[in-house]
Amino acid sequence: MARRRILFSFLALALLANACGSQDTEDLATTDTVAPTTLVETRPTLVEENAPDWVGEPVNLHDLKADDCFNQYSWATEDRQIELSTKVPCQAPHQFEIYKLVQHPARNGAPWPGDEEIVAFAISQCYESFEGFVGLIYELSELELDYLTPNRSNFEHEIAQFRGVHCYLYLDQGGELIGSSRGSQR
Repeated sequence: MARRRILFSFLALALLANACGSQDTEDLATTDTVAPTTLVETRPTLVEENAPDWVGEPVNLHDLKADDCFNQYSWATEDRQIELSTKVPCQAPHQFEIYKLVQHPARNGAPWPGDEEIVAFAISQCYESFEGFVGLIYELSELELDYLTPNRSNFEHEIAQFRGVHCYLYLDQGGELIGSSRGSQR
């Protein structure tokens, strides 16, 4: 857990420093022309598993709002990995709680800013709002934080234009939370 906190803090600082740095345009101009290669995707054979008994209402994670709680389940069947997210009441045992939902500030019609920009934005927003929600700084908390970001097609879609970043928290080691973590000082 301590390694993850140090890594997360280091990554946040590195991404912010990289976003503020400049890029040498000479490096961008010199590209070697190499013939494209084709990679063959191979998948390992998955062990057949039964679907778990899940709790809650199946939901698309992008439809969740701040203060919503959810669980995630996964299993393998017919060489496919299946994942399911369910919305559950925060008063009941749950794995994750969304504590902040923020929209990326790009104007309508703006192109995809890139993975690095989206991740840097998510890290800064989630890290900065953690203490205000939990009541304790992230480094001293027993809770972990993570985020859900839009992908390129969601970001650029003419109608949907989903640009929301969901910040969520959870217990390290896969434990369950009961009740909201708002002001819990955990």
